[in-house]
Amino acid sequence: MTKPIKTELTRDEVAILLEVYNTIDALVEDTTEMLDVRLSQLSDARDKAHALKQMFDFRAPVGDDGHPNHWQPYVLPDDPTAWFWKEETA
Repeated sequence: MTKPIKTELTRDEVAILLEVYNTIDALVEDTTEMLDVRLSQLSDARDKAHALKQMFDFRAPVGDDGHPNHWQPYVLPDDPTAWFWKEETA
């Protein structure tokens, strides 16, 4: 399956990428400087990661059983192992 990859970004999408960068940067900086991570930082990082996943349609890889393997690193939507929901026909 060939799925197009998003290659053009709007200003709002670049702003989301900047938020992701700033969140990761603050998390890493606090961890290295103070050996401390606040739960609010982890929650913020998770929210930003979800926004990024949605924006680029990152997909879970499909397992041998045909189900998504959400615990594995996500792949691009045009990856041959990318999982897509398929409606079952009766």
